[in-house]
Amino acid sequence: MIDRVLEHLEALVGFDSSEPPATIRRDCPIVAYVAEALVLAGLEVKVEDIGGGCVNVFGTRGDPETLFNCHLDTVKPDPKWLREPFELAIDSGKAYGLGACDIKGAAACMLAAVEATDDPIAVLFTTDEEAGKGRCIEHFVRKRQMAPAVVVVAEPTSAAPVTQHRGFTSFELTFSGSAGHTSASSASERSALHKAIRWGDQALTLAEPGGPLHEARFNIGVIAGGTASNVIASSAYVRFGFRPSPGPRAAADTEAAVVGLRNALPSDGSAEWTDRFLAPPLTATDDSLAAIEAWGLERAPDVDFWTEAALFASAGMPTVVIGPGDIAQAHAADEFVEVDQLALCAGVYRSIIEAGAGSPAGQGASNAS
Repeated sequence: MIDRVLEHLEALVGFDSSEPPATIRRDCPIVAYVAEALVLAGLEVKVEDIGGGCVNVFGTRGDPETLFNCHLDTVKPDPKWLREPFELAIDSGKAYGLGACDIKGAAACMLAAVEATDDPIAVLFTTDEEAGKGRCIEHFVRKRQMAPAVVVVAEPTSAAPVTQHRGFTSFELTFSGSAGHTSASSASERSALHKAIRWGDQALTLAEPGGPLHEARFNIGVIAGGTASNVIASSAYVRFGFRPSPGPRAAADTEAAVVGLRNALPSDGSAEWTDRFLAPPLTATDDSLAAIEAWGLERAPDVDFWTEAALFASAGMPTVVIGPGDIAQAHAADEFVEVDQLALCAGVYRSIIEAGAGSPAGQGASNAS
């Protein structure tokens, strides 16, 4: 099966599905490729173009209880790439190419696994994960196109099932000031940049031990504003976020962190707060743990990165994250995934599909070929 995986991966890497800009449409080559592959594997396929770079390719065969999900979009290639990002290269047991790890390698594994069986299965390919929109999955969930017993979401987990991961939040602040010459005695108080920096200083104290952001991976990613060193900044912009831990206190901890960050804002109303992305953690459920046990797989440790599995879980669908490769290679120059990982994951996917007929998922992993 690994030969077929690599054939699919070569084709998928060859399609530029990088974002931004969000230009993927229903008539894009990568959409046509996966749709045709699913049809040839005996699935009924529906392609929905939601707009704004959001396309769903949903295929079903039989009366499935398991839904596989994988996104097809990637980040832009890093300028430090030494290889051709849109050409698959196999070297020393590694498959190089943009998205090979995140997450076209998993897409190739899914296609090969679906082709290798005749069992009932559902597959949803999406195109807006890297943009952090979540519109594809929200659209799918809202329309209730199926009620799966379990969802398998592809992200790099070394082919082991992950049932818990952190959430992800992203916010923007716009600070307003009063422009003028920096010789004015009021320059420091009037500067929007100074206001942003003072807020940032207070925000960082919330990440210290005992604070609501302690161990929440708080990060101030962008601070920008001003025009010159002798001009009081009239505006400043801050982009920041944090990653709440999974568990029963996730929502309360997130609320406490947001309250603390808002309380640090200037009291004069000169800062505007905008929510950019509020994604919950993925927390294990009895059903997701039971699925792993039924597949004969060993649960992997929790991970710190966020996946769209949390969107399915928030809609009441038991969800597990499984994909080939290591997250350390995602978004990196000369991105790669080990060929052995592709073989292992394709076997796991195939066995999960066959598990509906009573085959333990752990068996197929060792038979990947």
